[in-house]
Amino acid sequence: MKRRVLFVCTANSARSLMAEALLRHMAGDRFDVASAGTEPAQPHPLAMQVLQEAGISTGGLYSKSLAELQGQDR
Repeated sequence: MKRRVLFVCTANSARSLMAEALLRHMAGDRFDVASAGTEPAQPHPLAMQVLQEAGISTGGLYSKSLAELQGQDR
């Protein structure tokens, strides 16, 4: 069974999204990874650019609210 990891921050627009993408890229087969924010905003374009330049997929990556993930059996 995969361990679950949730990265939480305020906007879920840069650091937590990057952490989600990085862990999924590095060890996605071992973890069920997500990120969310208390007040989600649009993903920061520079955060997405950095991930893309590093060869890390940003497909399906978007800012989510904690409420969106609450109660999910991921």
